[in-house]
Order: sequence, then C-alpha cells, then structure tokens
Amino acid sequence: MMTLLRRLSIVAAVVLATACGAATPNGTADNSPAASATPSAAASPSPSPSPSPSPSPTAATSPSPSPVACLPAQGGTSSRATITDVRVGTHPGYDRLVVEFSGGMPQYKLGWQDPSTFVGPYSGLPVKVTGSAGIHLYVYNMDIPPSYQHGTNLSPAYSVLKQVVVMAVFEGQADIAIGLGGTVCPTVSTYTNPTRLVIDFPT
Repeated sequence: MMTLLRRLSIVAAVVLATACGAATPNGTADNSPAASATPSAAASPSPSPSPSPSPSPTAATSPSPSPVACLPAQGGTSSRATITDVRVGTHPGYDRLVVEFSGGMPQYKLGWQDPSTFVGPYSGLPVKVTGSAGIHLYVYNMDIPPSYQHGTNLSPAYSVLKQVVVMAVFEGQADIAIGLGGTVCPTVSTYTNPTRLVIDFPT
C-alpha cells in the first residue's frame, strides 16, 4: 500500500512540473519579448557648401595728373615790409618776376585765378590781364608807401609771363595779378640783401 501511494506522489510531482514550464535561472519565468535591435541610421554627410568666389580686386584708379596741383603755395614770415620794386625778366628756360621789399620777408600766397576775373581790391573794378591762365599773388603785412621803379603794369609778353599788374596795396595787403600763356608750375624762392620774392615760370 505504501508503495502505491509513493508511486502516485511521484507521478503527481512529474505532472505538476510539466504544467509549470521551464524556470529561469533565478526561479522566474522569462516572459519578456526578445528586444529587436533597431539598426541606427547612418548619418548622411552634409554637403559642404560651395565656396563663393571672392570678388576680384578692383584696380585703384590713378588720379589724372593735374598741371595746377603745385598751387596754392605760401611762405614768408610775419615781418612787416614795404614794396620797393616789381620787375620782370626772361632767361633761358624760364621767365622771372621779382618783388623787392625793404624790411623782412612778409607772408605771401599764390593761387590760380582766371585772368578774366581779377578785380581791384580798392576800386572794385575789373582789371584786365593778358593770358590764358592767371595767378593771384597776395602779400601781407604791408607798410606804405610802396614804390615801383618799373611801374605797376608790366606787359613783357614773354614766352610764358605775359603781364603783371599791381592792383593795389590796401589795408596792409598787396594784390598782384599775373597773366600767363599757360598753366605752368612756378618755382618760388626768397633772397636777402635786399629782400626779394622771386617767381620763375618754366618755358
């Protein structure tokens, strides 16, 4: 009888074990679904931007040479002076204007001016000057009375230097109109014993 009961117990244990299924190593059933590996998408390389063409350098424009760039010109000091003579002359390669002073070298300035536009600073009247180009010579710190051994209206009609007119010495300033046959750059020099302003016009 005991043998039959033992056999029944063994059979019942086998049936029970079969019904429960296989156990996981830690004693629990593995009911989790297998993880499906999702392949990671390979990053497509982004196209490198096409380099924009660099602008071609613009050639610098050279300024046109100007025959009048040498003026205005100025110089002298604050010395007071009196005009004692204005004279002209011509030499190989240049025409010359000389303004002579007693005293030191006063301040002066030369600037281009249309020869048809000269006006006497004292009278306010037009001053006619021969030439196709003109220079206005200003001399400052003037004392009076001036003297002019060769006059105040010189018309030598040289190759370049055509006419020189002392328009006025008024309120401490001398205004001298210079008529030229063309726009040339003068060379300006000063001398002493006696004091002289010398302007050479290349021919």
